[in-house]
Amino acid sequence: MDIKIPYTPRKHQKLLHQQIDKHRWSVLVCHRRFGKTVCMINHLIKSALMSKQKNPRFAYLAPTFKQAKSIAWDYMKQFTDKIPHTKFNETELRVDLPNGARITLLGSDSPDGLRGIYLDGCVIDEYANVNSRLFPEIIRPALSDRKGYCVFIGTPAGMNNNFYELYQHANGAEDWFNYKAKASDTKIVDEEELVKAREIMGEKKYLQEFECDWIANIEGAVYGDVIGKMDDNKQLTRVPYDPALPVSTAWDLGVSDHSAIIFYQQNGSVINIIDYHEERGQGLPYYIKMVDNKDYVYRDHFAPHDIDVTKMLDRY
Repeated sequence: MDIKIPYTPRKHQKLLHQQIDKHRWSVLVCHRRFGKTVCMINHLIKSALMSKQKNPRFAYLAPTFKQAKSIAWDYMKQFTDKIPHTKFNETELRVDLPNGARITLLGSDSPDGLRGIYLDGCVIDEYANVNSRLFPEIIRPALSDRKGYCVFIGTPAGMNNNFYELYQHANGAEDWFNYKAKASDTKIVDEEELVKAREIMGEKKYLQEFECDWIANIEGAVYGDVIGKMDDNKQLTRVPYDPALPVSTAWDLGVSDHSAIIFYQQNGSVINIIDYHEERGQGLPYYIKMVDNKDYVYRDHFAPHDIDVTKMLDRY
């Protein structure tokens, strides 16, 4: 049966389809109005129709079931409506295709309810807002027996979340595709509209949503522009802990605000940041115990020049 999906990908979307077919795991950081949901729904449809597996199973996941319906269900019906013998289940947000394949829209708000399923492919949307247990505990095992693929998509929501961690992991990892699409690069949204959006949203929010800036909307960020340029040049990556080298720490202690501790190793002229801890509302004894409980052999601990240990101790 010759089936044609009524979808013509843009240049950037076409690139994504090609790369996802080559990699088992993909992390896509795309600006608002890029068309990532349409792109990924159509990729799932194509995968489902072309799968050689028996009873292929694919899924689109959003942070909540309600979001999955509002974001993707109309697109799913639109692009499969002309496929003969397709069946829609409005209650379960499920599409059954003529080759026995099934695509289901799901939410991460009840992750335990997804246990036991198997998947040949999966797209997880707005991954920064998805239940952190979903992928490692449920979706990853569901993809194992048939070696299915998974695509993580979204826009930045700061650096302290599972989406940023995955984005960093994908940078150079085997069988991972890492992609970032900024509105200024894709030109999908015209310049006049971007100018108006910036006026309403403000600079920081605009940079986060349209320029895929991980740091712009973080309050108090000092070196955000520097880190942003390093990220664009793919100069940020994860480095493993080397047990053969001692670990040093650099502290910025706060009483009413956050305390931050950086853990690093120095190998010649190279400094690798291997760990980081940030918290508020704790006294100095708490942080000392936390550092001591890590499986590191320490060399030096550096505190800020204006450290006031007495204040940290007296409060607790």
